[in-house]
Amino acid sequence: MRVNIRQWAILALFSVYGCLSALWPYSAYAESGQADRSLLQKGLTIYEIDQELIRIADQEIKLQAQMLRAERQIREAEHSTSEAKIHAAKVVRSYYMGDRDTLWALLFSVGSFSDAVSVLDYLQMILRNDKQALQRHTDAWQRLAAVKKELAEAHASLQRTKERYLQQREQLAALQKEVDDQLADSKEQAALLQQQMLELNKLWEDKGIPLFKTYFQALAGAMQQLPELVTSGDGKNKNGNLVMNGVNYTFQMTDGELNDFLRKKNERFRNLTFHFYPDQVSASGQEGDIAVMIRGSYEMATLDDGTSKPFIRFRILEMQFNGFSLPSTTVEEFEKSFDLGIYPQNIASFLQVTGVRLEEGKLSIMLKLAL
Repeated sequence: MRVNIRQWAILALFSVYGCLSALWPYSAYAESGQADRSLLQKGLTIYEIDQELIRIADQEIKLQAQMLRAERQIREAEHSTSEAKIHAAKVVRSYYMGDRDTLWALLFSVGSFSDAVSVLDYLQMILRNDKQALQRHTDAWQRLAAVKKELAEAHASLQRTKERYLQQREQLAALQKEVDDQLADSKEQAALLQQQMLELNKLWEDKGIPLFKTYFQALAGAMQQLPELVTSGDGKNKNGNLVMNGVNYTFQMTDGELNDFLRKKNERFRNLTFHFYPDQVSASGQEGDIAVMIRGSYEMATLDDGTSKPFIRFRILEMQFNGFSLPSTTVEEFEKSFDLGIYPQNIASFLQVTGVRLEEGKLSIMLKLAL
């Protein structure tokens, strides 16, 4: 019989293990056999993919609403463009046929200065109206082009969303089959394994997600204050984190300095320790019965705000919860929701980042004067 995530909750209520604690300690999972851990890992992945499918469905609804708005705006813009085009065509035709030349000739046939002023005012009013008619046509056409572009982008995004949905559904179905097969092979312990999967998923939802979000939110705020390491000092090594060499600078920071900095900003970071390795950085720690691990790397990137200014982006390579790896969908969602990047221009507006290097115990950011 096929058992899915939603059915596990029902089975758990009637299971003889229902009187067990709702949250098993981390050590209980750590001591599980390799086969059991594999099954729990798949159960957690299935749960997170199921959450991603919900997010994708919500995004699809928003994109469809955006497309409907864009289509309505296109109809309105096409109507405005059509009217503006008619007026603009009349203006262009009048100049081409010489109608405006006749009006200008009036200026030279008047008999007094006051008449000349009146005619000149009249001509200026016509020229303003002509210019406004042509500008309305240009503005309407630009609005129409912008809305069409927005619609095309929304359509492409919706298509990518649907493709991602289908991919996740396929992965979910494959994992579900593997779980069903493993449970079928472990008939005697199937109920217990289902209970453990349910508890692990509940532990992740109730404690894991909030803890990760708390850490990420605190990290995002602290990284914005990182320039304080340059402007502050202890008297012995004032501004020792910034090494100058002509127009080039290097901002250096050890993982010990980063840990001290973060713990001064937020007591919560006493439970989380960062380590710098060649090309990678990791953060690990434990709070109560929740063990967390984040592994990532820094890379050069440019801002997409129109300035194309370079900055240092943090890429999450792996996230673990109580020793279980979280799926790529969860990693991508956290990376999208929290900005852990480093912006050297916050150190000084005249500095521009040119490179980043991670070594054993040290992070180096290469900078130059933005002349």
